[in-house]
Amino acid sequence: MWFVVIVVSGVAAVAGYSLLDPAHDRTGALVQAFAAGALLAMLSNTLLPEAYEVEGPLTGPLVVAGFATSLWLSSLPLAA
Repeated sequence: MWFVVIVVSGVAAVAGYSLLDPAHDRTGALVQAFAAGALLAMLSNTLLPEAYEVEGPLTGPLVVAGFATSLWLSSLPLAA
């Protein structure tokens, strides 16, 4: 099963690189938006139900706090 996932991921990477212009600004935004959607789908389908079983009603506020922290960290200037 994992072999199929690896092969499909490789084929998708080659297809995406050949179909999309990597130098264009909108290409990066499109790829990041798609990746963010995939992560949110995985999070909502897999991790949140498990987290709710463990943490109960604190799951929602903890997810929001984690998301806010990640937004804050991404807004900080990078040190060279």
